[in-house]
Amino acid sequence: MAEGSSPAQESCGDSPIQDSVKQSRLDLTNLPTDPGLRPKISSYHPNDQDEIRRAYIQKGPCQPVSHKFPQREIGGMLHRFNPAWFKKNGSWLEYSIEKDAAFCLCCYLFRPNTGKQAGGDSFVTGRFTAWNKHDRLVVHVGGPNSAHNQA
Repeated sequence: MAEGSSPAQESCGDSPIQDSVKQSRLDLTNLPTDPGLRPKISSYHPNDQDEIRRAYIQKGPCQPVSHKFPQREIGGMLHRFNPAWFKKNGSWLEYSIEKDAAFCLCCYLFRPNTGKQAGGDSFVTGRFTAWNKHDRLVVHVGGPNSAHNQA
């Protein structure tokens, strides 16, 4: 278990996966739970991608609410991830204990691999760590045509 982690890490999707999914040719029970450690969906064989998406949906977002979030200095002040953002932003927001960063489950699972789109990459591969600019979480969701909502 990573330093500073807690039993709340169970909210990172350690829930059981249905037997029908377990019988897949993939070992879906060992998919990385921490969003900072996941390979891109596009790195999996195309025939396996939908099964992987279903497994992550069944596990749910990685939201370790009781984790002791580390502080980092930004602009001369200390900031940290606020677990209240999980409730405020719904089930798309995830937190990586390994990377001390926020990620978007929806964009990870469904965002097309079409290069960099505004506000999309930082929540999929680039990771979001600007804790002093938490309003960017709302900006990430954006309007109906945003990369997030298209995913």
